[in-house]
Amino acid sequence: MSKRQERLPIQVDPFRLAEAGRLMDGDILLSQFKRLQPLLVSDQGRVQVELAFGVDPMGVPNLTGRIRVDLQLICQRCLQPMNWKIDNEVALAFVRHEAEEAAVPGPYEPYLVESVPVYLTDIIEDEVLLALPQIPRHPLAECPARNMIQEERPDKVESTAVAEHQAKNPFDVLVKLKTPNKVK
Repeated sequence: MSKRQERLPIQVDPFRLAEAGRLMDGDILLSQFKRLQPLLVSDQGRVQVELAFGVDPMGVPNLTGRIRVDLQLICQRCLQPMNWKIDNEVALAFVRHEAEEAAVPGPYEPYLVESVPVYLTDIIEDEVLLALPQIPRHPLAECPARNMIQEERPDKVESTAVAEHQAKNPFDVLVKLKTPNKVK
C-alpha cells in the first residue's frame, strides 16, 4: 500500500499524517494565498510542494519537504516588477503548546498547532512569506534605477558628518536656561 497522496488536501491533521508517514506532492495556486497577494505583481502561477510527514527517531512529529515558486515582486528601488525564485527546504516540528517549542531539536523549526485541522495552504504560505526578502530589490547591476543612484564617496561622507556636527542643536537654548543644582 502506497503512502503517497496525489492531490493535496485543504485541511490536515498534521499529527495523524505524521503517524501515518504520508507523502504528498502537488501544486497550489498563488491566488489561494491571501496574505501573500498584496506583495505580488500578479497572483498567476503555482507553488510546487513536495511534503513528507513523519515521526523522527526522537518521537518528534514533523514535516519535511521542498517548496518551489517563481514570484513577481515590486523592486523597492525602481518600483518595477522583478522575478524572485524560491526553492526552499522545509523542516517543521509540530508542537501543541508554546512550552514545547524550546525542546524542538536542531534540524526543525517549531510549528505551533493551535487547533486541528490545519489548513495546509497556511503552512505553505507561512514558509513562502518567510522566504521573501525584507526589501525586494533587483541586483544593482540589473536595476533600471542604477543610473539614478550615487555611490557614497568618502569625501562626501566626511563633509556630511561635519555639516551634521555644525548644525545647531534645537535644545542648546535649554542648556542656557538650566540653573545649576545647589546642594545645602
